[in-house]
Amino acid sequence: MEMRVLDHALLQTLNESSVRSGRSQNLRPDRLASKQQDRYYINEHKLRERDGQQEVRACIVLDLFAGQTAWLDISCEEFAAIPEVDISEDEWETAMCAGTPPQVP
Repeated sequence: MEMRVLDHALLQTLNESSVRSGRSQNLRPDRLASKQQDRYYINEHKLRERDGQQEVRACIVLDLFAGQTAWLDISCEEFAAIPEVDISEDEWETAMCAGTPPQVP
């Protein structure tokens, strides 16, 4: 099974880009500084429009075992560049079971 997976450095880069671009969903620095993970899974994403431009709202699994997730708005190009990684079925199920945070406008 494949899933888009980020490392900590890429997550920080995408978050900084989201903040600089004025996107509405990004992560507070304290959420990134706490317990760094080797892998951050994207268990859901939605294409959306902001100011006439397409962007992706991605659900990032911040803590796989605690089920902590957050939305992050990124460009379509940034999303396409996130590697798809082959993972086990157990890993995929765990990432999917983390769920998603409440949807925000």
